[in-house]
Amino acid sequence: MTITLDILEMGARGDGIAEDGGSRYFVPFTLPGETVEAEPLGRRGEGIAARPVDVLSPSRHRETPPCAHFTVCGGCALQHWRRDAYTAWKVGLIEGALKQRGVEAPPFEPAMVGVPGERRRVDFVARRQGRRLLAGFHERASPRVVDVGTCVVARLPLNTLLGPLRATLAEILPDGATADAVVNEVDTGLDVLIRPHKRLDLSIDRRQILVELAERADLARLSWGDRASAEPVVIRRRPLIALGDVTVEPPPGAFLQATKRGERTMRAAVADWSGDAPRLADLFAGVGSLSLGRLRRLSLFESDRASVAAVNTAARRIGGHRVAAERRDLFRNPLTPRELEAFDAVLLDPPRAGAAAQVAELAASRVPRLVYASCDPGSFARDARRLQNGGYRLEKLLPIDQFLWSAHLELIALLARR
Repeated sequence: MTITLDILEMGARGDGIAEDGGSRYFVPFTLPGETVEAEPLGRRGEGIAARPVDVLSPSRHRETPPCAHFTVCGGCALQHWRRDAYTAWKVGLIEGALKQRGVEAPPFEPAMVGVPGERRRVDFVARRQGRRLLAGFHERASPRVVDVGTCVVARLPLNTLLGPLRATLAEILPDGATADAVVNEVDTGLDVLIRPHKRLDLSIDRRQILVELAERADLARLSWGDRASAEPVVIRRRPLIALGDVTVEPPPGAFLQATKRGERTMRAAVADWSGDAPRLADLFAGVGSLSLGRLRRLSLFESDRASVAAVNTAARRIGGHRVAAERRDLFRNPLTPRELEAFDAVLLDPPRAGAAAQVAELAASRVPRLVYASCDPGSFARDARRLQNGGYRLEKLLPIDQFLWSAHLELIALLARR
């Protein structure tokens, strides 16, 4: 049975929200102002999930999606929305989160909005089904795999890899087996980590097949296994990223900013907003992609052992004891106010959960300037409120949309002591 719904607003996940008969409905691939016919599917949180059947009255902001896999592939949710309206909604996610927490905010900097074909980091999923190898992404809210021809948000070299990857994994994976292919495009080519979902040892024959893939696809490095214990199988060129005057070799499957333009935008903000601070602490630093490469004393803190080793190796090459990385779990063991006295500015780039424990210590510190890179407006607003209560003022905020056509949004902000 279907019902007719008027879409009132866009929800935080990118679903249209409607209300009928005292119930709230979540309808994907719809837009505010539209009247749609939808099929209720079942409870979802405090509402009811529904499947769109027909758009009876389309929004003037509706556009033709550029991808043939849209509505099936779980990667994009908003390809049907005109760019200006889509951008305004994304910026509104930050505004709403800050307002809900009572955070005083200045007018935002103009948002950096993603464009098609610039994602340099992608996690493909591959599944062997009989003689066929499916490679692409998970379907929306499903473990099934969409066999993708071209991903319109990814860079060309990543799309070009899909064909050789299918042929190789069809020979290596047993029937029914699944693996992820974590692909980073670095400055020297593609760095690929194949991560089987269940343990699968590499025989000599399988290794040879992987070597052939690296040759055929001109990979810089091809590794196998989990991130924590990845084994480089083929290194044809060292996988390198240049960060100012520092060159880093990231570990297999390393976290990098999703786009080069996003990385440059955030690096520029860090350089500008941290000012002439001679001593900078980079917390949740990864491989230092937002802080390395400037003439200052830099201390990086990161929990991932391989990333810390990569930064320290790069630091030894430049010499001068300017840069040092320390392995530290900042969730369980944050820097204290006394430790923070050693720094003139702090950069934070935590995961989606934010940095509640570290922010509590920063709020009690005397660090004059904080630059906070966040991948979740909600956790950022929570942390910003704690810092505001501790005497910091939110002075600048720049929305960054590296995950085009998704509900995911990042930002970078400057907070300064009053």
